[in-house]
Amino acid sequence: MTTPPKRDCTMISSMKRFGPHCLLLAATALMTVSCASTVANRPENIILLIGDGMGVAHLTYGSLAADSMNAERMPVGGLVKTFPYDGMITDSAASGTAMATGHKTRNGMISISPEGDTLMTVFEHAEENGMSTGLVATSSITHATPAVFVSHVVDRGMQAEIARQMTGSGVDVIIGGGWAYFVPAGIEGSKRTDDLDLIGSLRERMPVVRSVDELNGLDGENTAAAFLAPREVPPASEREYSLAELTAKAIEILSAGENGFILMVEGSQIDWAGHDNDGDAILSEMKDFDGAVGKALDFAELDGRTLVIMTADHETGGLALEDSLTHSGRMVKPEFMTDEHTMVMVPILVYGPGAE
Repeated sequence: MTTPPKRDCTMISSMKRFGPHCLLLAATALMTVSCASTVANRPENIILLIGDGMGVAHLTYGSLAADSMNAERMPVGGLVKTFPYDGMITDSAASGTAMATGHKTRNGMISISPEGDTLMTVFEHAEENGMSTGLVATSSITHATPAVFVSHVVDRGMQAEIARQMTGSGVDVIIGGGWAYFVPAGIEGSKRTDDLDLIGSLRERMPVVRSVDELNGLDGENTAAAFLAPREVPPASEREYSLAELTAKAIEILSAGENGFILMVEGSQIDWAGHDNDGDAILSEMKDFDGAVGKALDFAELDGRTLVIMTADHETGGLALEDSLTHSGRMVKPEFMTDEHTMVMVPILVYGPGAE
Protein backbone atom coordinates (compact mmCIF):
# COMPACT_ATOMS: atom_id res chain seq x y z
CA MET A 1 0.00 0.00 0.00
CA THR A 2 1.34 3.43 -0.89
CA THR A 3 2.06 5.99 1.77
CA PRO A 4 -1.02 8.19 2.20
CA PRO A 5 -0.80 11.98 2.17
CA LYS A 6 -0.78 14.01 5.33
CA ARG A 7 -4.14 14.05 7.11
CA ASP A 8 -6.23 17.18 6.91
CA CYS A 9 -8.12 16.98 10.18
CA THR A 10 -8.07 18.64 13.59
CA MET A 11 -9.96 17.55 16.68
CA ILE A 12 -12.36 19.87 18.43
CA SER A 13 -13.20 18.54 21.85
CA SER A 14 -16.42 20.44 22.56
CA MET A 15 -18.69 23.22 21.38
CA LYS A 16 -16.98 25.59 23.82
CA ARG A 17 -13.70 25.24 21.96
CA PHE A 18 -15.20 25.52 18.49
CA GLY A 19 -13.61 28.18 16.30
CA PRO A 20 -14.45 29.36 12.77
CA HIS A 21 -11.40 27.80 11.14
CA CYS A 22 -11.47 24.42 12.88
CA LEU A 23 -12.17 21.23 10.97
CA LEU A 24 -13.79 18.31 12.78
CA LEU A 25 -13.90 14.87 11.19
CA ALA A 26 -15.43 11.84 12.85
CA ALA A 27 -12.49 9.84 11.52
CA THR A 28 -10.18 11.82 13.77
CA ALA A 29 -12.01 10.57 16.83
CA LEU A 30 -12.16 7.04 15.45
CA MET A 31 -8.49 6.82 14.57
CA THR A 32 -6.89 8.75 17.43
CA VAL A 33 -9.05 8.19 20.48
CA SER A 34 -7.04 5.14 21.57
CA CYS A 35 -3.82 7.14 21.72
CA ALA A 36 -5.37 10.36 23.02
CA SER A 37 -7.30 8.82 25.90
CA THR A 38 -6.10 7.25 29.09
CA VAL A 39 -6.47 3.49 29.40
CA ALA A 40 -9.37 3.99 31.81
CA ASN A 41 -11.15 6.28 29.35
CA ARG A 42 -10.48 4.28 26.19
CA PRO A 43 -13.52 2.79 24.42
CA GLU A 44 -13.54 -0.87 23.45
CA ASN A 45 -16.37 -0.40 20.93
CA ILE A 46 -17.31 2.43 18.56
CA ILE A 47 -20.70 2.96 16.95
CA LEU A 48 -20.69 5.60 14.20
CA LEU A 49 -24.15 6.73 13.07
CA ILE A 50 -24.29 8.78 9.87
CA GLY A 51 -27.46 10.63 8.89
CA ASP A 52 -26.89 11.08 5.17
CA GLY A 53 -27.88 14.62 4.23
CA MET A 54 -28.74 15.54 7.84
CA GLY A 55 -28.05 19.14 8.83
CA VAL A 56 -28.72 21.03 12.03
CA ALA A 57 -32.16 22.04 10.71
CA HIS A 58 -33.03 18.37 10.14
CA LEU A 59 -32.23 17.65 13.78
CA THR A 60 -34.25 20.66 14.87
CA TYR A 61 -37.21 19.61 12.71
CA GLY A 62 -37.13 16.07 14.07
CA SER A 63 -36.89 17.30 17.66
CA LEU A 64 -39.80 19.71 17.30
CA ALA A 65 -41.97 17.03 15.72
CA ALA A 66 -41.16 14.42 18.36
CA ASP A 67 -40.77 16.77 21.36
CA SER A 68 -37.36 15.19 21.97
CA MET A 69 -34.90 12.91 20.24
CA ASN A 70 -32.44 10.28 21.39
CA ALA A 71 -29.74 12.47 19.88
CA GLU A 72 -30.37 14.91 22.73
CA ARG A 73 -29.01 12.32 25.17
CA MET A 74 -25.49 12.92 23.81
CA PRO A 75 -23.57 15.42 25.96
CA VAL A 76 -20.66 16.44 23.71
CA GLY A 77 -21.15 18.21 20.41
CA GLY A 78 -19.52 20.14 17.62
CA LEU A 79 -19.79 21.03 13.95
CA VAL A 80 -18.16 19.56 10.86
CA LYS A 81 -17.01 21.28 7.69
CA THR A 82 -17.57 18.77 4.91
CA PHE A 83 -15.97 20.33 1.81
CA PRO A 84 -14.05 17.90 -0.45
CA TYR A 85 -10.46 18.10 -1.64
CA ASP A 86 -11.14 20.33 -4.64
CA GLY A 87 -14.40 22.16 -4.06
CA MET A 88 -16.91 23.52 -1.57
CA ILE A 89 -19.79 21.02 -1.77
CA THR A 90 -19.13 17.37 -1.07
CA ASP A 91 -20.84 14.19 -2.11
CA SER A 92 -21.14 11.13 0.14
CA ALA A 93 -18.07 9.46 -1.37
CA ALA A 94 -15.61 12.25 -0.58
CA SER A 95 -17.12 13.03 2.81
CA GLY A 96 -17.38 9.36 3.71
CA THR A 97 -13.74 8.85 2.72
CA ALA A 98 -12.75 11.68 5.09
CA MET A 99 -14.61 9.97 7.94
CA ALA A 100 -13.34 6.48 7.11
CA THR A 101 -9.69 7.39 6.47
CA GLY A 102 -9.02 10.88 7.84
CA HIS A 103 -8.09 12.18 4.38
CA LYS A 104 -9.90 14.45 1.96
CA THR A 105 -10.46 13.33 -1.63
CA ARG A 106 -12.35 14.26 -4.77
CA ASN A 107 -16.10 13.79 -5.12
CA GLY A 108 -16.99 10.33 -6.34
CA MET A 109 -13.82 8.63 -5.06
CA ILE A 110 -14.09 5.81 -2.51
CA SER A 111 -11.14 5.67 -0.06
CA ILE A 112 -8.73 6.64 -2.81
CA SER A 113 -6.57 9.76 -2.54
CA PRO A 114 -6.82 12.56 -5.13
CA GLU A 115 -3.59 11.17 -6.60
CA GLY A 116 -5.08 7.67 -6.88
CA ASP A 117 -3.39 6.08 -3.87
CA THR A 118 -5.18 3.57 -1.65
CA LEU A 119 -6.14 5.00 1.75
CA MET A 120 -6.30 2.67 4.74
CA THR A 121 -9.72 2.75 6.39
CA VAL A 122 -10.56 2.62 10.08
CA PHE A 123 -12.24 -0.76 9.49
CA GLU A 124 -9.04 -2.16 8.00
CA HIS A 125 -7.07 -0.74 10.92
CA ALA A 126 -9.52 -2.26 13.40
CA GLU A 127 -9.48 -5.68 11.71
CA GLU A 128 -5.66 -5.72 11.85
CA ASN A 129 -6.05 -5.32 15.60
CA GLY A 130 -8.55 -8.15 15.95
CA MET A 131 -11.72 -6.05 16.25
CA SER A 132 -15.02 -6.97 14.63
CA THR A 133 -16.58 -4.60 12.09
CA GLY A 134 -20.08 -4.09 10.73
CA LEU A 135 -22.15 -2.07 8.28
CA VAL A 136 -25.87 -1.25 8.36
CA ALA A 137 -27.56 0.98 5.78
CA THR A 138 -30.99 1.68 4.34
CA SER A 139 -29.44 2.11 0.89
CA SER A 140 -27.72 -0.58 -1.10
CA ILE A 141 -24.84 -1.72 1.08
CA THR A 142 -22.58 -0.93 -1.91
CA HIS A 143 -23.66 2.74 -1.84
CA ALA A 144 -21.00 5.39 -1.21
CA THR A 145 -21.16 5.72 2.58
CA PRO A 146 -20.90 2.04 3.54
CA ALA A 147 -18.50 1.43 0.64
CA VAL A 148 -15.81 3.81 1.93
CA PHE A 149 -15.14 1.63 4.98
CA VAL A 150 -14.37 -1.60 3.10
CA SER A 151 -13.43 -0.81 -0.52
CA HIS A 152 -11.23 1.34 -2.74
CA VAL A 153 -12.44 2.50 -6.18
CA VAL A 154 -12.03 5.66 -8.24
CA ASP A 155 -15.77 5.98 -8.96
CA ARG A 156 -18.62 5.37 -6.52
CA GLY A 157 -20.71 4.04 -9.42
CA MET A 158 -18.57 0.88 -9.54
CA GLN A 159 -20.96 -0.94 -7.22
CA ALA A 160 -20.31 -4.39 -8.65
CA GLU A 161 -16.60 -3.97 -7.89
CA ILE A 162 -17.41 -2.54 -4.45
CA ALA A 163 -19.46 -5.69 -3.79
CA ARG A 164 -16.51 -7.87 -4.84
CA GLN A 165 -14.13 -6.01 -2.54
CA MET A 166 -16.64 -6.04 0.31
CA THR A 167 -16.97 -9.82 -0.03
CA GLY A 168 -13.21 -10.21 0.20
CA SER A 169 -12.84 -7.80 3.11
CA GLY A 170 -12.82 -8.70 6.78
CA VAL A 171 -16.20 -7.10 7.56
CA ASP A 172 -18.24 -9.28 9.95
CA VAL A 173 -21.76 -7.84 9.62
CA ILE A 174 -23.45 -6.59 6.44
CA ILE A 175 -27.09 -5.45 6.68
CA GLY A 176 -28.91 -3.46 4.02
CA GLY A 177 -30.10 -3.63 0.45
CA GLY A 178 -28.09 -4.48 -2.64
CA TRP A 179 -28.20 -8.23 -3.30
CA ALA A 180 -28.36 -7.40 -7.03
CA TYR A 181 -24.65 -6.57 -6.95
CA PHE A 182 -23.71 -9.88 -5.30
CA VAL A 183 -25.38 -12.43 -7.60
CA PRO A 184 -24.14 -13.62 -11.03
CA ALA A 185 -25.24 -11.91 -14.22
CA GLY A 186 -27.45 -14.85 -15.13
CA ILE A 187 -29.71 -14.33 -12.09
CA GLU A 188 -32.81 -12.22 -12.76
CA GLY A 189 -32.34 -8.77 -11.28
CA SER A 190 -28.54 -8.99 -11.13
CA LYS A 191 -26.56 -5.80 -11.66
CA ARG A 192 -23.34 -7.68 -12.35
CA THR A 193 -21.84 -8.32 -15.79
CA ASP A 194 -19.85 -11.41 -14.77
CA ASP A 195 -20.50 -14.86 -13.31
CA LEU A 196 -19.18 -14.16 -9.81
CA ASP A 197 -21.41 -15.60 -7.08
CA LEU A 198 -20.51 -13.31 -4.21
CA ILE A 199 -23.43 -14.54 -2.08
CA GLY A 200 -21.91 -18.01 -2.30
CA SER A 201 -18.50 -16.65 -1.34
CA LEU A 202 -19.96 -14.84 1.66
CA ARG A 203 -21.71 -18.05 2.78
CA GLU A 204 -18.30 -19.67 3.17
CA ARG A 205 -17.60 -17.39 6.14
CA MET A 206 -20.99 -16.22 7.48
CA PRO A 207 -24.74 -16.91 7.42
CA VAL A 208 -26.47 -15.02 4.59
CA VAL A 209 -30.19 -14.24 4.79
CA ARG A 210 -32.71 -12.33 2.66
CA SER A 211 -35.30 -11.15 5.21
CA VAL A 212 -35.57 -9.50 8.61
CA ASP A 213 -37.35 -12.55 10.00
CA GLU A 214 -34.41 -14.74 8.99
CA LEU A 215 -31.99 -12.17 10.42
CA ASN A 216 -33.81 -12.08 13.74
CA GLY A 217 -33.82 -15.86 13.75
CA LEU A 218 -30.02 -16.00 13.83
CA ASP A 219 -28.83 -16.93 17.31
CA GLY A 220 -25.31 -17.13 18.71
CA GLU A 221 -23.62 -15.87 15.52
CA ASN A 222 -20.69 -13.45 15.47
CA THR A 223 -20.94 -12.81 11.71
CA ALA A 224 -23.90 -12.39 9.36
CA ALA A 225 -25.04 -10.79 6.12
CA ALA A 226 -28.64 -9.74 5.46
CA PHE A 227 -29.60 -8.49 2.00
CA LEU A 228 -33.12 -7.09 2.38
CA ALA A 229 -33.74 -5.74 -1.15
CA PRO A 230 -32.21 -5.89 -4.64
CA ARG A 231 -31.01 -2.31 -4.21
CA GLU A 232 -32.18 0.15 -1.51
CA VAL A 233 -34.67 -0.96 1.13
CA PRO A 234 -38.11 0.74 1.10
CA PRO A 235 -38.48 4.17 2.73
CA ALA A 236 -39.11 4.17 6.47
CA SER A 237 -42.81 4.94 5.96
CA GLU A 238 -43.26 1.87 3.76
CA ARG A 239 -41.47 -0.91 5.63
CA GLU A 240 -42.52 -2.99 8.61
CA TYR A 241 -39.09 -3.04 10.23
CA SER A 242 -37.00 -0.15 11.51
CA LEU A 243 -33.38 0.88 11.34
CA ALA A 244 -33.42 0.56 15.14
CA GLU A 245 -34.26 -3.14 14.79
CA LEU A 246 -31.43 -3.69 12.30
CA THR A 247 -29.00 -1.76 14.49
CA ALA A 248 -29.89 -3.73 17.60
CA LYS A 249 -29.30 -7.01 15.76
CA ALA A 250 -25.97 -5.81 14.39
CA ILE A 251 -24.85 -4.82 17.91
CA GLU A 252 -25.96 -8.21 19.25
CA ILE A 253 -23.90 -10.06 16.65
CA LEU A 254 -20.81 -7.87 16.89
CA SER A 255 -20.75 -7.80 20.69
CA ALA A 256 -20.33 -11.60 20.63
CA GLY A 257 -16.73 -10.98 19.55
CA GLU A 258 -13.95 -10.88 22.11
CA ASN A 259 -11.90 -7.85 21.00
CA GLY A 260 -14.42 -5.05 20.60
CA PHE A 261 -16.09 -3.77 17.45
CA ILE A 262 -16.72 -0.82 15.17
CA LEU A 263 -20.20 -0.48 13.66
CA MET A 264 -21.26 2.08 11.06
CA VAL A 265 -25.01 2.70 10.73
CA GLU A 266 -26.33 4.97 7.97
CA GLY A 267 -29.75 6.55 7.76
CA SER A 268 -29.34 6.70 4.00
CA GLN A 269 -32.68 8.08 2.87
CA ILE A 270 -32.69 11.33 4.86
CA ASP A 271 -30.63 12.55 1.92
CA TRP A 272 -33.15 11.37 -0.66
CA ALA A 273 -35.99 13.10 1.19
CA GLY A 274 -33.92 16.29 1.09
CA HIS A 275 -33.35 15.94 -2.65
CA ASP A 276 -37.13 15.57 -3.04
CA ASN A 277 -37.79 18.59 -0.77
CA ASP A 278 -40.24 16.34 1.07
CA GLY A 279 -40.70 17.51 4.65
CA ASP A 280 -42.90 14.57 5.65
CA ALA A 281 -40.34 12.10 4.35
CA ILE A 282 -37.56 13.92 6.23
CA LEU A 283 -39.51 13.53 9.48
CA SER A 284 -40.13 9.85 8.78
CA GLU A 285 -36.49 9.14 7.97
CA MET A 286 -35.24 11.22 10.91
CA LYS A 287 -37.50 9.30 13.31
CA ASP A 288 -36.19 6.03 11.86
CA PHE A 289 -32.57 7.15 12.19
CA ASP A 290 -33.07 8.50 15.71
CA GLY A 291 -34.45 5.11 16.74
CA ALA A 292 -31.11 3.60 15.73
CA VAL A 293 -29.31 6.30 17.74
CA GLY A 294 -31.43 5.25 20.72
CA LYS A 295 -30.45 1.58 20.38
CA ALA A 296 -26.78 2.54 20.19
CA LEU A 297 -27.07 4.73 23.29
CA ASP A 298 -29.03 2.09 25.23
CA PHE A 299 -26.24 -0.41 24.56
CA ALA A 300 -23.51 2.11 25.39
CA GLU A 301 -25.13 3.10 28.68
CA LEU A 302 -25.30 -0.52 29.85
CA ASP A 303 -21.93 -1.48 28.42
CA GLY A 304 -19.90 1.48 29.71
CA ARG A 305 -17.12 0.86 27.17
CA THR A 306 -18.73 2.07 23.96
CA LEU A 307 -18.18 5.40 22.18
CA VAL A 308 -21.20 6.54 20.14
CA ILE A 309 -20.65 9.16 17.42
CA MET A 310 -23.56 10.65 15.47
CA THR A 311 -22.85 12.91 12.51
CA ALA A 312 -23.64 13.52 8.83
CA ASP A 313 -21.71 13.53 5.58
CA HIS A 314 -23.33 16.73 4.29
CA GLU A 315 -26.58 18.70 4.35
CA THR A 316 -29.14 18.24 1.60
CA GLY A 317 -31.89 20.65 0.57
CA GLY A 318 -30.85 23.84 2.35
CA LEU A 319 -33.60 23.14 4.87
CA ALA A 320 -34.99 26.06 6.89
CA LEU A 321 -37.89 26.09 9.34
CA GLU A 322 -40.67 28.66 9.60
CA ASP A 323 -43.38 29.18 12.19
CA SER A 324 -46.67 28.76 10.34
CA LEU A 325 -50.13 29.59 11.70
CA THR A 326 -52.89 27.42 10.23
CA HIS A 327 -56.57 26.79 10.99
CA SER A 328 -55.50 23.82 13.14
CA GLY A 329 -52.94 25.82 15.09
CA ARG A 330 -49.24 26.55 14.94
CA MET A 331 -46.97 24.21 13.03
CA VAL A 332 -43.42 24.10 11.72
CA LYS A 333 -43.23 24.73 8.00
CA PRO A 334 -40.17 23.36 6.14
CA GLU A 335 -38.69 25.47 3.37
CA PHE A 336 -35.91 24.43 0.97
CA MET A 337 -33.25 26.48 -0.73
CA THR A 338 -32.24 23.77 -3.22
CA ASP A 339 -32.76 20.14 -4.13
CA GLU A 340 -29.02 19.46 -3.97
CA HIS A 341 -26.29 19.25 -1.33
CA THR A 342 -25.13 22.43 0.39
CA MET A 343 -21.88 23.55 1.98
CA VAL A 344 -23.28 24.26 5.46
CA MET A 345 -21.65 22.57 8.45
CA VAL A 346 -23.28 19.49 9.92
CA PRO A 347 -23.58 18.39 13.56
CA ILE A 348 -21.53 15.84 15.45
CA LEU A 349 -22.80 14.53 18.81
CA VAL A 350 -20.86 12.10 20.97
CA TYR A 351 -21.45 9.91 24.02
CA GLY A 352 -19.20 7.57 25.96
CA PRO A 353 -15.56 7.10 26.93
CA GLY A 354 -13.34 9.43 24.92
CA ALA A 355 -16.29 11.60 23.87
CA GLU A 356 -14.52 14.91 24.53
